[in-house]
Amino acid sequence: MNTRAGTQGASLADVLRHGSLDFHQHLQEILSNPDYFVTDKQSQQRRREDAYDQLRYLVKEIGSTREVATDLPELFAVFDWSAVLATDLIPLISGHFNLASGSLATLTDSDSAAPYLQDLDDASAIGVMLLTEYGCGSNIGFMQTTATWDGDGFVINTPNPRARKFMPSVGIPVSRVCVVGARYIDSAGVDQGVHLFTARLRDANGEAAPGVTISQLDHQPLVIMDNSVISFDNLRVERSAWLSNNLASIDDQGVLTWRDENSRKRAFASAISQLTVGRLALSSCLNASARASLYIALRYAAKRVVPLTPFDHPLMADLPHVRDTLLTDLAGTIARTVYGNSVKTALAGSDLTDRNTVVSVMLAKHFIQLHALDTVTHCRIKMGAQGMFSANRVADYLGVCHAAITGEGDCYVLGSVAGRVLAKDLATSAPPAPRPHDPTDRNDRARLFRARTLTIVQEAQQHLTTPGLEDRLAVIPAALDLAEAYCAEEALRQLDGLAEHPELAAVRDVFALHYLVQHATWYLTHGLLALDAVATLEQQLRLAVDNLAEYLEPLLDAFEFNDEILGAPVLSEDLPQAWDNRIADPRRH
Repeated sequence: MNTRAGTQGASLADVLRHGSLDFHQHLQEILSNPDYFVTDKQSQQRRREDAYDQLRYLVKEIGSTREVATDLPELFAVFDWSAVLATDLIPLISGHFNLASGSLATLTDSDSAAPYLQDLDDASAIGVMLLTEYGCGSNIGFMQTTATWDGDGFVINTPNPRARKFMPSVGIPVSRVCVVGARYIDSAGVDQGVHLFTARLRDANGEAAPGVTISQLDHQPLVIMDNSVISFDNLRVERSAWLSNNLASIDDQGVLTWRDENSRKRAFASAISQLTVGRLALSSCLNASARASLYIALRYAAKRVVPLTPFDHPLMADLPHVRDTLLTDLAGTIARTVYGNSVKTALAGSDLTDRNTVVSVMLAKHFIQLHALDTVTHCRIKMGAQGMFSANRVADYLGVCHAAITGEGDCYVLGSVAGRVLAKDLATSAPPAPRPHDPTDRNDRARLFRARTLTIVQEAQQHLTTPGLEDRLAVIPAALDLAEAYCAEEALRQLDGLAEHPELAAVRDVFALHYLVQHATWYLTHGLLALDAVATLEQQLRLAVDNLAEYLEPLLDAFEFNDEILGAPVLSEDLPQAWDNRIADPRRH
C-alpha cells in the first residue's frame, strides 16, 4: 500500500481531500438545500419519506447513478457529504448507489442490466441489496434463502423463518430494484452456493411483488431507516436477472457449469464485491463525520469562555481534558484520513474479488470506524449541553457511526478475520530481538511500531496450527490487536512521507506518541521500553500536543467545511443570537 501519488507539492487540503474539489463543493450546495431541512415537528415516518425525496433530488443534480456508483472518488464524496450534511440519506445511498447499481453495472452484461439501471439512474426506482437474514446475520455465506430453476427463470423462496431477510430498508412503498442473495439449488438438487439475482421487489406504485411479503420493523433511534423483514414465497425472476459476472452458465435444464475451477473459487467474492466498496465508503463517511465533529468542537472550544473563578476565565480549548483529548483525536483522525485515502486510491484500480483487496478494506473498516465513533463521542461530550442538539450536528453523527460499524459486516468480525489472515501471511517475518528504544528518536518510534506488529504475529502462531474452535476463538484478541497494529504502522509510514507539510509532521508526532503511550505497558513487558522511557514518552506527547495546537487553524481550514452550510450555532461569534435566529427561522419548524 503506497501513499497517494501526486501529493508532493500539493496543498494540505489537496492531501486530505480524495477526489475533485469541484464535485465536493457541488455536493455541499446540493445537500444543504433548505427544502430538505429536518424540522422538530417531523415524525420519523415523515423523515423517512423526505429522505427518499432528497435522494431523488440528489440523483437529479449529480447525474447518472451508474456513473457515480462506478466512479469511486465521486461515490466516496457522496457518502462523505451525506454523512456530514444529510445523515438521513446514509442508509439509502449505500443500497441505491454501490450495492444495487454497482452490482448491476459490474456483475452482468449491459443488456441484462439495462432495464434495471435505467430506473435506478434517475431514482424512479430505489436500489437496495438483500443479504442478511435472522439466522446468518452478516455471515452471508450461511444464508438459507434459495433460488431454483423453473425452466426459463428462477424462483426464490424463504425455506424457514430464520431465513427471512432482516432489516433492509424497503418499508416505504416506492418502486424498488433489489439485488437478492440466495443459494442456487440446481436441477440435480446440488447447492451451488450464494448467487445474486435482481428483482423488482415493489412495482411502480410501491406495491409488493407477487411472492414478496414485507413487514416494517419498529422504531429505532439511531438513524432514520425503514428497516423491514422480507420473505419470499415463489418469487419469480427472469433468467437475465442472475448476476453471474461471467463466471458460470446455466443451461435450459438448470445445470450450472463453472467457466473453470478458479471461477468457482471466485464466485462468492464476486457476489459480495460491492460490499467491499460499501465497507470503504462507510469508513470514509465516518472519517468525514469525525472531521466535522472535530471542526465544530474545536472551533467552539476556541470561543467558549469558561468562568472558573471570579478572576479566571480561560477558553474551553485551554482546559487540559478538552485540549488533550480533542487534539489527540484530531491526530488520529487525520492519520486515518491519509490512510483511508490511500486504500481508496488503491481500490479504484483493483480486482474486487482479489483476497488482498478484500482484506485491505476489512482492515481499514476496523481501523477507521471504531476511532471515528470514539472521536464523535468525545466531541459530543466536550461540547456539553450544546453537543446534545441536532442543530450543532455532532449528536446526529453518533447514529451514523453506530449504523456503519455493523453495516456491511461488523467491525470486530472483519478486523479479527483480517488480522488472522495477516498473522498467517507474516508468519515468516521474525520480530526484532527485545531491546530498549529511545522514544525521543523518531526512527526508534517507527521501530517500536514494527516490533509490536511482528511480535503479535509471532504470539498468534500458537493458535493457527489447528482449525479447532478453541484456537479459532483464542486467536481473536491477537488478531484484533494485529489488525490495529498493522494499520497504525502503515499510517505512520504514510505520515512520514508527508512530513514536508509541517502540519502533518506535527500530526505524525502526536499520533505516534499517543499510540506508544496507549501501549506502554505492552512495550514494557516485552522489553522494548525501559521504565524511565514511559515518563519520557508522556512528556514528549505533551510537547507534541503543544506543537500541534500551533497548527490547528490551517488543519481545520484544510477540512474545507463551510460555517454557513454547517449552520451550527456554536460556530457563531454570537451564540445567543445564533440560537435566536434559528428559533425564529420558519424553515426549521
